[in-house]
Order: sequence, then C-alpha cells, then structure tokens
Amino acid sequence: MFERFIESYGYYAVFLFACIEGEVAVLTAGFLCQRGLMALHFVMLAAFLGTLITEQCLFFVGRSHGARLLKKYPALSQKSDKVIKFLKKYDSLFIFGSRFIYGIRNISPIIIGIAEITPFRFSSLNIPAAMIWSIAVAGAGYVFADFWESAKDNLQILQIAALVIFCGALLYFIRKKTSA
Repeated sequence: MFERFIESYGYYAVFLFACIEGEVAVLTAGFLCQRGLMALHFVMLAAFLGTLITEQCLFFVGRSHGARLLKKYPALSQKSDKVIKFLKKYDSLFIFGSRFIYGIRNISPIIIGIAEITPFRFSSLNIPAAMIWSIAVAGAGYVFADFWESAKDNLQILQIAALVIFCGALLYFIRKKTSA
C-alpha cells in the first residue's frame, strides 16, 4: 500500500513539501530513491520546481506588497531593516545562501523583494541555488540510504557508536550545566 501511494503521489508530495521548508521530505524521497521506489532525477526535478516557483512568487509578493506588510507589522519592519542593510551589502551571498539556512528560506525572498533587488538579479542567483539545493538535499538522502544499506549489517557497531555519542553529549551538557 505504501509503495502504491509513493508511486501515485510521491512526486507531487515532494513538489508540495519543497514549496515550504521541505528538506525532510526531499531527504526522505532521496532515501526512497535508493530503495527503488522513486527515480532520483524526478525527485530532484520536483524539488527544484517546488522551491523555485514558491520563491519566485514570494519575491514578487515582497516587491509588490512588501511596504504594506511592513506597515501592518511594525515588529517585522524593525527586524527587516537590519536584514535589508545586510542584503544590500552582500546581496549575492544572501540571495544564494539563504536557501540553505533552515527556517528563513521562505521569508528571504519576501525581504529580497522589499529590498528592491531587480527580478533579473534575484532570478539569476535563485535559479542556480534552487538547482543546487534540490540536487544536494535529494542526493544526501540517497547517499544516506546507501550508507545505511551497507552499515545495517554492522548494526552493533552503529549501536555502540550511537551510545558513545549519546554519552559524550550527556557529559557535555552535564558539565555545561554545572559550570553555569
């Protein structure tokens, strides 16, 4: 049943989740590609189109309605002033890199639109960034699945490694708590 659902709706789901902060869905789809349930190139395409269309639309929302949004939400206006100053100084880095920072991917294009970056400038950086993001995230899911497939035979080693990491993290937090 799960396989039939994935075959029927998997690419649509990747597209829709890529429209929002969809890293987990795209990673999962990449994982499912390694299992043979989806085709990696179609997952990458669906993720690319979902994220690109959304961010292009949000950019134009920022360009056309950004001033009204800032007037309506003064707290947002104060925060956006700092971001816009940074954006004007480092526009290429911000436009290209904001996609890779979880939690700001969908608000960034609105701010970029408010900052009056030209549509050509935004698109010329947004399109390759969307391409790299979709390939990297889906590819990471595929690589992780491949790693998991080869490592599951050595599950005891993974369990021991997880236990060591957990104990190390626990000791770190205990020390940090007692030194505070």
